[in-house]
Amino acid sequence: MTVLRSHPEWTLGNVLGYLDQGGARASALRGLTLRELLSEPDAGCLSIPDDDGPVIDVARLERAKRVRADAFDQLVEEVLVEAGRAVGAGYLRARVGGPRWKLQGALRRLVAANVVVRTGSTSATLYQHVGRR
Repeated sequence: MTVLRSHPEWTLGNVLGYLDQGGARASALRGLTLRELLSEPDAGCLSIPDDDGPVIDVARLERAKRVRADAFDQLVEEVLVEAGRAVGAGYLRARVGGPRWKLQGALRRLVAANVVVRTGSTSATLYQHVGRR
C-alpha cells in the first residue's frame, strides 16, 4: 500500500507494469484489495520496507510486542529464515520491533544455540540463519 500511496499520479497501467516486474513487493500488491487501498493508512497488515527486504508483516510486529524470551526468539529466527541472507539489526528491528536490548538478547541466545551466525562488529554486524534448533 505504501508504494501505491506514494505514487498517486500512477495510472492502472503503471500499477500493472510494476506488478509485472515481480519480486516481494509486487507479490504483496497482487493480494491487495481496493478496500485495503482505500482504508486508513495504518489499517493494512503489510508494510513495504525501504531496505529491499520482504514485506513487513505488521501482525508479527504486534505479536512480538506481547511475547518474551523463547517466543520472541522464534519470531527473530522466522525473520532470519525468510531473509535467506545475512542481515543487520536494523532489518530485524523493522520486522520484529521491540527495544534494542530485547533483540540483542534474542540474537545472543540464537548465536549461542548455533542457529545464527554473527559476522562483523558494531554497525557492520550481520546475522544469518544457519540451522534449526
